[in-house]
Amino acid sequence: KAMSVPFDAAQALLTGLDTAAQRSWRDEDRAWRSEDRHWRKEDLAWREEERNWRHLEQDWRRRQAAWRRADMDQRLVENARQLWSRFVEKNRRDVEEKSEQLKTLSNLSALLAGFAVVSLVEMQFEEKEEMAWLVACFGATTALTVGLMVNAMVT
Repeated sequence: KAMSVPFDAAQALLTGLDTAAQRSWRDEDRAWRSEDRHWRKEDLAWREEERNWRHLEQDWRRRQAAWRRADMDQRLVENARQLWSRFVEKNRRDVEEKSEQLKTLSNLSALLAGFAVVSLVEMQFEEKEEMAWLVACFGATTALTVGLMVNAMVT
């Protein structure tokens, strides 16, 4: 039994150390778990914030895409309007040019018809039988000239 006293004392000492170590380890473990829970809460809060930022960014991208589509539609309308304006202006210029050409042609045809009629009236023929066919040809060509000039003036 003499050996058992130091052995019991050593065992009691080791048991005390083991108990203290376990208590210290449990305290460390509790502190670590508490810190881990705190980190998890921070991580969840950060993830929630990231999710919110992602949603905001998605909304911003959707708005940008919608704005871009609206901008492209507006530019398409403006381009169509510009093309239509150029087309209308070109047609207006073409109509004015054709109108000026028709005015010039009508003045020219009236002038030529007047000269043809004046030449028929002022032309003096001798009263011979051989010249009758020449007078008839001259009258026919003058009438044809006046007719063609009137036709040109009308159309």
